[in-house]
Amino acid sequence: MKGLMRLWKEKGVLWSPWVVRSAALSNLIAAMMSLILLSLGGSGSLGERMYSIEVNEWVYRWSWGIGIVSVVGMTSVFFILLCMMDAQYRGILQMAFMIWIVGACGWVLTDLIQIRLMPVLSELFMKTPTADLVEHIIKWEHLLFRLTGIFGLSCYAISGLIYTAVMFRTKGMPMVMSRYFFMIWCFVLFISIAAQWLVTWLPWLVVCTLLMLVPWFWKLGRLLPNQFT
Repeated sequence: MKGLMRLWKEKGVLWSPWVVRSAALSNLIAAMMSLILLSLGGSGSLGERMYSIEVNEWVYRWSWGIGIVSVVGMTSVFFILLCMMDAQYRGILQMAFMIWIVGACGWVLTDLIQIRLMPVLSELFMKTPTADLVEHIIKWEHLLFRLTGIFGLSCYAISGLIYTAVMFRTKGMPMVMSRYFFMIWCFVLFISIAAQWLVTWLPWLVVCTLLMLVPWFWKLGRLLPNQFT
């Protein structure tokens, strides 16, 4: 961690605005791809979802892959925030960053499982939709839902709120950005708590979160590196 922070201080000031803007762009693309999948039947019944994956396999694979890129981009932004915010809170921020990493790993693992497993299950379902296969698919979906919708989003919300608390104490960070950041992670915390009652709405709410982060990341890219060198 210290080596990465030293590298950022030496060279990252120059490329950090581009990293943040790339994260904004990857979030936007991930949100648009998710909306396309939802419109193709990704939020329908089990049969509709399996048929949609079978017919649009490569669209789904690309969407899950872009989701991984989006997670990596957001993680990079949080690392940049760790380096640039008030140094006296560095220990707290490192703890928050590790919480974020745990949630991000869960999210990436989910996307990798979906890329590898879901097209195979959808193909089997379309050929022989047995009761055992349906039960197997439902169990996988419940597991992945808990890994991302509850565990992953909870990690994101906790980490984001800790970052926000330090952000309010950081010189050079506009108050309006800190308040907006606080609103985003309160929204994510609400989603993670209410996820089990918002199963059908969860994909749409995640898309909203990605879109909410886009203007914030872009604005941060404009602030860097002048305010935080």
